[in-house]
Amino acid sequence: MTIQNRTLFQGDNLPCLRQLPAESIHLIATDPPFNKNRDFYAPRTKAGFSDKWSWEADVQPEWIERIRAERPAASALIDAARQSHSEGMSAWLGWLGIRLLEMRRVLRADGSLYLHIDCSAQAYVKLLLDALFGPRNCRNEIVWLYKTGGISKRWFSRKHDTILFYSKSEDYTFHPQREKSYLRHKYGFANVDIQQDEGGYYRMTAMRDVWDIPALRGNQPEATGYPTQKPLALYERIITASSNPGDIVLDPFCGSGTTAVAAERLGRRWLMMDIWDGAYDMLRGRLAPEGLPASFSILSTSEKAM
Repeated sequence: MTIQNRTLFQGDNLPCLRQLPAESIHLIATDPPFNKNRDFYAPRTKAGFSDKWSWEADVQPEWIERIRAERPAASALIDAARQSHSEGMSAWLGWLGIRLLEMRRVLRADGSLYLHIDCSAQAYVKLLLDALFGPRNCRNEIVWLYKTGGISKRWFSRKHDTILFYSKSEDYTFHPQREKSYLRHKYGFANVDIQQDEGGYYRMTAMRDVWDIPALRGNQPEATGYPTQKPLALYERIITASSNPGDIVLDPFCGSGTTAVAAERLGRRWLMMDIWDGAYDMLRGRLAPEGLPASFSILSTSEKAM
């Protein structure tokens, strides 16, 4: 397949991943299903997907055979998940594992993967990525902190997701980021550039691995009604840090199109994939209000030989 900028592949992402040339993608930033064992649906957009998994319905034997042949440690983890968690977790890891194996293949030597996950499966996915990419290539477990409503009387409120950042090799693209660190007062910081804005006095410091970025609310302009949409600010930070203008950004689980919009804003090329049949209209609707090009290529599974 010849990679064209602004392309959406509509259908199962595995056939498309298999067609991409090896070492052709600079950055993968994606938000796959989390194995939540429930269905997601948004009446406003009729967007939704099932996040329930079984060996019979979702995993093909040849996938596991390939994982076992190429990454025995990943295969062992998938088997162990049957005992430590459930059949559903094991099946989901098999389904995700074959796709991650392809994602690693298509990444350039200087490329990186950012995989968004939550507490329901973070520990298993971290071990899976260690087996596929190598533990030394884990660069960060980024904590995305958000302050949404909802509390529990039986545990601490769960108000963060994890973004697992892995590189393909030791030689990867990374641009250190800086953020505002607010001060109680401006005194006592000699030779430090103290600035002021509506929030008070601050200085710029190296960005840490805990990101306090507000989650989307339904009344915000960028909210689409997609059930698992993430904020643009989150993916703009990822793309800025781990790619250069003109690089190719891939999201195999496009969903609401956040990665594409962030990539377009930042002057990157992009390739999106999604199995939902409304993905094209969703993405077109997001690009137009941003003043971004509303025309892009759409390919389906029937066109996988192009």
